[in-house]
Amino acid sequence: MKLDRRESTLLTLLFLAYALLLFYHIGHYPVWNKDEGLYADAVREMIERGNYLDPYFNYEHRWQKPILIYWVLLPFAKLWGADAFSLRFALALLALATVGITWAFARKLFPQKSIAFLSAFFLLSSAAFILQARHIATHMLLLFTIMLSFYFLADLLNGRRGLRTVLFFGASVGLAFLAKLYVGVVFILATGFLLGFPEIWRHKAAFVKKALLGTAAFAVVALPWYLYMIVHYREAYLDFVYHEFFDRIGKNITGKNGPFFYVRVFFGNFAPWSVLLAPLGLAALWHYRSDWWRRLLDNRSLLLVLSAFFVVFVTLSIPKSKLPGYLFYLQGFAAILMAVAIVHARFERWLRWLMLGLQGLLTFALLAIWVLYFDWRSLTFTVILLAAVALWFLPMRTPLIGVFRIGAVMWMLYFTVLGNIYEAIQPYFGYQRFGEKIVELRSEKPRLKVYALDGGRQSMPFYARTKIRNFRKEKPDAYPYLLLVSREHLEKLSPNLRTRILDRSLYYKHSDSRVWQILNIAKGYRKNRPDRTGELLLVEVLGEKKGS
Repeated sequence: MKLDRRESTLLTLLFLAYALLLFYHIGHYPVWNKDEGLYADAVREMIERGNYLDPYFNYEHRWQKPILIYWVLLPFAKLWGADAFSLRFALALLALATVGITWAFARKLFPQKSIAFLSAFFLLSSAAFILQARHIATHMLLLFTIMLSFYFLADLLNGRRGLRTVLFFGASVGLAFLAKLYVGVVFILATGFLLGFPEIWRHKAAFVKKALLGTAAFAVVALPWYLYMIVHYREAYLDFVYHEFFDRIGKNITGKNGPFFYVRVFFGNFAPWSVLLAPLGLAALWHYRSDWWRRLLDNRSLLLVLSAFFVVFVTLSIPKSKLPGYLFYLQGFAAILMAVAIVHARFERWLRWLMLGLQGLLTFALLAIWVLYFDWRSLTFTVILLAAVALWFLPMRTPLIGVFRIGAVMWMLYFTVLGNIYEAIQPYFGYQRFGEKIVELRSEKPRLKVYALDGGRQSMPFYARTKIRNFRKEKPDAYPYLLLVSREHLEKLSPNLRTRILDRSLYYKHSDSRVWQILNIAKGYRKNRPDRTGELLLVEVLGEKKGS
């Protein structure tokens, strides 16, 4: 299937709209949840300390992640200041680079230009990609290094094993190692050995020579920073890295999630296209049921993408620790599989009705979110409503027009949430206000210490620009001091202390990112349960009460 001029124009315009969406309102909401606070403050402290090799968070060593993510964020933080806009801008650019390398990878694998274009489009428009492109964390960086490595791995598996390819492959795997230690490296090498084992066994001597060259390139890129950390901190760093990374395999440290946890995660991460990909894959298996295995073996490009997809999926499903964000690393392969499926799909009645149903469901969600949470009387909503209705009059003669209709509604859904969410949550998430108040008070009293009794409040050091001490482990040694505390715990402390409440906000216990739960409570759609939500206070503790 080739894109005709009309389809090409529509999808290109939608692609550009999604690219612009990556930068839409990226500075209009604060660094607010656990992950963002960890990375943002580490970058800020690097600039403050003038040390770009040794990451700190909350003025203590931050060894949980390697250095590459900080080096990606640092130039923009240095240029514009360490704030939400500069850090997210860096990630948005990295997201575009990831889309570009996915396009190049698909273009190398398949002769049809439409597959490469659609691969880039499906990746760019998937739910998890839009989220991670605006989320200050390491997921986007690792996806980029994985797709870059597979770009060169495709050449190696196809017999193009020149010196340049081997060195570039080793260096790209080194970047993956510098992004998140062994995680991405396992996906890359496991897929390579799975598909290349017959050739490796047949040409053992040549393989060893090439492997040594690739390992040298890997070492030049990946090892200097790790050696620096080992030389400076020796056993302390090695012990921490061992327990941090390898305990995640054998111990359940992220909550109880069963062996099929990532099945449902995939449908959320790759939405809306996951709803189409699964039935398209089953339809292809049914259509080629008599010789699907032979066809797959003959199509080495498709075999590579499928193998990579399932290697990532299975590898991540084995450890006991599982988080939804981990599955993000198969987004590029899922996008390519979706492109191949659409290009070769027969536009049968069931597919047409499935696309119409998906468009209808997304349209209903779009309108419901506006009515329930945002200002549906605004001009913006009127324009979106007219556009959503107009899409139904665009004839769905091909699967690609169906893709455009679904993608356009999804874009309006993203635009709605990203454009309105900060105004909706701002009264209930006060970490930026708290931090600014702390900076103001400490400018008058530089020795004023800050303590936290409830939760990590991982974004607070970023905004407060000072160490947030643990009240349970380090008792205050002088009055006055500032305390981040829930109302329920303040009531237990207040009989003995003279306090002054400086600011307050609603928070969802155990997680700073439960946006919709907070909005449901604020709008009255869900009962406020004290065991799940509370009021977080910024309190100035002035001293003890007389006679206490």
